[in-house]
Amino acid sequence: MSSSASSTAGTPEEQPVNDHALTIIDPELSAPENATDEVETEALVEAPTRVYLHPEQLAMIQTPEALPIPVLQRSVLRVSYVPAIMPGKWFNRWHERYGDRVQLAEVPVREARGLDSLHQDLCLIDPAGNPAAGFATESTEEGTAASEASAVSKTPAEATEHAPIERTTIERKDVPENPFAHMSIVRPDREPASTDGEKYHSIRLYEELPVVILPVDHVLTVLDEVPVEELAEEFLLQPASDIPAYEEVSRAWRESAGRIVPEGLTDKETIELVAAGVGLYIVPMSIARFYHRKDLTYRPVAGLDTYPVHLVWPRAPKGEPRSEELEALLQDFIGIVRGRTATSDRGSETRQARAERIAAEKAKEKAKARAANARREARDKKRANAKKNGNARQHARQSAKAASARRGKKR
Repeated sequence: MSSSASSTAGTPEEQPVNDHALTIIDPELSAPENATDEVETEALVEAPTRVYLHPEQLAMIQTPEALPIPVLQRSVLRVSYVPAIMPGKWFNRWHERYGDRVQLAEVPVREARGLDSLHQDLCLIDPAGNPAAGFATESTEEGTAASEASAVSKTPAEATEHAPIERTTIERKDVPENPFAHMSIVRPDREPASTDGEKYHSIRLYEELPVVILPVDHVLTVLDEVPVEELAEEFLLQPASDIPAYEEVSRAWRESAGRIVPEGLTDKETIELVAAGVGLYIVPMSIARFYHRKDLTYRPVAGLDTYPVHLVWPRAPKGEPRSEELEALLQDFIGIVRGRTATSDRGSETRQARAERIAAEKAKEKAKARAANARREARDKKRANAKKNGNARQHARQSAKAASARRGKKR
């Protein structure tokens, strides 16, 4: 812009009428009093809503990074599982069969917390005090303004930790309306209540071999399999009553040794004690692999019972049956772990969807048959034309080629 143009730009009389950047407008005549409030409201509406998991449920999860909140919000079926369980093959089958049509959330929980996940309502917290996706919001009026100001500057973990919550615990229910997990894959030896047939449905998925975790330089590492009698004078970092066979063979040694078994430790913490040379630890093989260390190894133990793994879900209260949709989803997942095919009558596939799928399969088979018939007709027509035109050499060559092809198929 030239200097003359820039010098005249400041006088309102010489400005173009439609130049909004330079025209002086009286704020009292041009804008309503709440214009600023409307802009702020639009900005709040357009800004993405951050929703966080209740701290109590966040502490229940083994790895919070592996469970994004949007997955919980969109999911219609949630299955929890304890550490070292490897349910990936069943989850993969579900995703291959249903894709995004039926969202499944895989919830990794901490040790012996599988049943807890079945008896809590899913509790998502919106620090802004804005109810999101139909989930309960637990914030005070004073905390709402503070959380709005801090939600932008804090990470999700910090915002979850400092979010204002009226109650610090979540009520435990027999059958929550919207549970944190609908089903759970648990170890009955860690959660004995899961075998209560009056409260839970249960399916035995598989069994695991018991192994003893020990230092790599331990004398028992020379054995490929350790008889339980060889552990009679070994200190185990677990109550002897948990392993009846060991309790019996080691009774005399334990009474003379008088060593105290540590309590309240997780598997990881106990395995660290094994690495320090404090004692040995008997666990399912999957746990030994899950917490593998270079300075430790494990050996199968002969003479001990195997460790079962169960799929558990609560029984519906009498007179309060589950919805047909949820019951169909549960049966779908049960069918997958039991190896049912997608054509099974027990599941969420409607009659119309099943009919459409069968019709599509039949149409595909018919298309293949039509293509095969067209190729055969073209080949026969070519032979007939060759014979009709008197080209005996071409006819003989085609006949020999067809005979050779048939002999090749027989081989």
